[in-house]
Parts: sequence; C-alpha cells; structure tokens
Amino acid sequence: MLAVDGIRFAYNAKPVLDGVSFDVARGELCSILGNNGAGKSTLLKCLLGILHPQEGSVLIEEEDASRLSRMEIARRMGYVAQKESTSARLTVFDAVLMGRRPHINWGASARDLEVVQEVMESLELEDLSLRYLDQLSGGELQKVVIARALAQEPGIMLLDEPTSNLDLRNQLEVMETVRRAVAERGIAALMAIHDVNLALRFSHKFMLLKDGVIFACGGTEVITPRSMLEVYGVSVEVEKLGERKIVIPLQALEAEKGAEEERHV
Repeated sequence: MLAVDGIRFAYNAKPVLDGVSFDVARGELCSILGNNGAGKSTLLKCLLGILHPQEGSVLIEEEDASRLSRMEIARRMGYVAQKESTSARLTVFDAVLMGRRPHINWGASARDLEVVQEVMESLELEDLSLRYLDQLSGGELQKVVIARALAQEPGIMLLDEPTSNLDLRNQLEVMETVRRAVAERGIAALMAIHDVNLALRFSHKFMLLKDGVIFACGGTEVITPRSMLEVYGVSVEVEKLGERKIVIPLQALEAEKGAEEERHV
C-alpha cells in the first residue's frame, strides 16, 4: 500500500531525513518511534506531499506520489493531525462529511451521506452527530477526526501523535479505534507516537527513527534494551506480559526496589 525508497529531506541544508526506506502493507499498523526532533512529523508531511523530499520516491498504492495532485493523494491517504482546531462552528456530522471533500464535485451525494453514516456508526458517534466540536471531550474529538479521515475511504491512514494530551482511557479507546479500522477496512496505517508501550500493545510493526535515519524496522523483535538505549538514550528492561512485550525504564525499577526496601525497614 505504501512504499518509501531512500527519501532525503533537509531544512535550509540541515538534514532531517536521510535515506529513509520502508513499506507498510494492507492490514498493518506501523508505529514510528523516536525522540523529539527525530523526523517523525517531517516524514508524515513528506508522504502527504506537504513537504517535497529532495531525493527518493514515495509510492502510494503503486503510484508515484510526485505525479499525483494533492486531491488525488487525499483520495488515497487520510490524515489525523496532532492537534485539531475547534474554532470553526461545525457539528460532528458536518466535520465527518468534510472527509468526503476529495470525492465531491458540486454537492454531497447520497453515496457521500451513506459513507458518513456508516463511518459514524462504526465508531459509535451517532449520538454526537448534532453536537458542536467545541462541546466534545478530547477523546470524542479525536474519534471524530479519525472518522473524518476514514470518510475519505483511503487505502492508507497517517496519524501524528493521535493520543497526545489524552487520559489513559481515551488513549486506549482511540488506539482500539485505529486498530479496528485497520483490521476491518483492510487499510495500512502509519502512526507517529511517543508511548512505546502503547505502540507495543496495538501495532504490528515498528520503525525506530534516530536523527532522521531508520535505526531498525520490523516486528517486536526490534524493541530491545539496546535499541531503546541507542534511540532514546534510556536504559530499559524489555519483558513479556502475556503475549506482548512491555518496556520498563531501569530508573523506574530502581525506584520501585528502593520503595520496597523502605517498607521492610
């Protein structure tokens, strides 16, 4: 669904992405991990055509993205930004309907309304349809933004920190929404995220970015104490919890051990 080959991008001659290559298949959720400034958001903007790489290629559903118009890219890729504005006085229904813009010529058709209704039902947003965006909680708003992206009927969805500023419950609900959409709709998803354990819980694939270069890319096997130290500069233990891995910073383990010792004094 998405194939990236050797893209390079620099701001004012300062390299931000340097020879990045990877692919994401249908039905895969791939998490981009790395420190602030590693190039995660820049990579997403290059894929969307907002920024133009100086080298390399991006294939969207086997078509060269550089030959596609912004509207054609929008028909193929849905985007969930890091922060959504609520300044426009829009209802939830109207906000989701905006996702049909790449498909609408003169006005919304019966097909457009049908798609919006189906997406809202699948994300359990029907009861919020007449609410205004500025009346929603953070978790509700993020689900609306995801619904708008899905209303585009994309083959690929890009998400930039979809769980930032959400509480734990809403983080889990939003991530479950994304995972379910990927599985049920057979789309590919690429997501920039800071929380390694949240990524481990919901993702199939992981891309570790360090200084604009891919340090490692693959399944859970790439999440190791060495990779976490190299990419984040933090010593961790990686343990199994049931069928999945969790990352525990050693500082946290030492603090827990110290507290346990104090209780026994």
